Amino acid sequence: MPRSIFPKCLLAIAKSARMLTRMCTDIGCDVVAIDCYTDADTLDMARQVYQTTSLAWNHVSEAVHAALREHAIDGVIYGSGFEAHPETLRHLQGRKRVFGNSAEVFQNTQNKLYFFEMLDKLGISYPAVDFAAKSPGDGWIFKPWHSHGGIGISRNQASAGVDGYWQRFIDGEAMSVLFAAHAQHIEVIGFNRQWCVEPSPGHGFVFGGISSQAELPATTRHQVTEAANKLAAAYRLRGLNTLDFMLDAKGIHLLEINPRISASAQLYGKELLLRHLATIFESADICAGKISTEPRAYQTIYATKAQKIESHVIWPDWAVDRPVAGSIVGVGQPICSIIAGGKNSRQVAEQLGQRQAILQTLLESGY
Repeated sequence: MPRSIFPKCLLAIAKSARMLTRMCTDIGCDVVAIDCYTDADTLDMARQVYQTTSLAWNHVSEAVHAALREHAIDGVIYGSGFEAHPETLRHLQGRKRVFGNSAEVFQNTQNKLYFFEMLDKLGISYPAVDFAAKSPGDGWIFKPWHSHGGIGISRNQASAGVDGYWQRFIDGEAMSVLFAAHAQHIEVIGFNRQWCVEPSPGHGFVFGGISSQAELPATTRHQVTEAANKLAAAYRLRGLNTLDFMLDAKGIHLLEINPRISASAQLYGKELLLRHLATIFESADICAGKISTEPRAYQTIYATKAQKIESHVIWPDWAVDRPVAGSIVGVGQPICSIIAGGKNSRQVAEQLGQRQAILQTLLESGY
């Protein structure tokens, strides 16, 4: 990428900015981060980290102003957590260039009524939805209007405690496709398998992990790619995005668009952020970076009991999102995450299991 347009310092903002911070440093870009966790590895990598209680503008505005005042920020990249706070993206793009989907595009994708009308118009299958029923009965799940990582999804509205809609439950495989949206076309980066966990009773749809290089029939890949192409054009998406979908014997059932850099991005090589930036600048001179074809997985580890993180814990390299020493992690809250790799999906699954066991011993003993 020509040095004249390559950003030297980016502001990374997300509920957890560790992944974005890592992606920036991997391509030699300085990074200032704003997030809600301030993990130890984020602190180690970033030029400076500002912690905030949420991504609402009234919570992050002071940190944003300080970051822009104290650092030579060239632009902004963002991750998860803005689903309920699109106004913050509007404030950000009013102050610096946002390298990703605009606030307007992001907010349009979050309008669920319009989204499902769009799917009907484009002929894309999805699980049936009900916006009016208080409880449509068995076989349905309740989804908040604005959610990420499966937070708030439940089998009854009362446990969610927020407004939303009902969607027919599909007993199939949860999957996603990561793609880079250019001005006139998309480039599929990879297909992924996802799984959920129940970190606390009644919350059984929370994001548990994701693995890359999912093997799918050519017809399924074509159907999903065609859906991504249609939606990218309809919403005018740019940069890295994902589509979540369910796969069963009847085919694919689209769930949602994630119009941002999602968790699967960290599974496709150290240069993937260059791919994201290349779609924004649309320059033939930009080196888009290599995509890793090695199967990898990312899994979040949740606390089964309240736990204090001791200062003598020696974290292995494959443990990320590490809490700072002295932190208290409550029941059902994320402690950290594991990254694993291998020659095939079986090896990846085995390594995830082994590393989870090692981590459990580590957290109990510190060694």
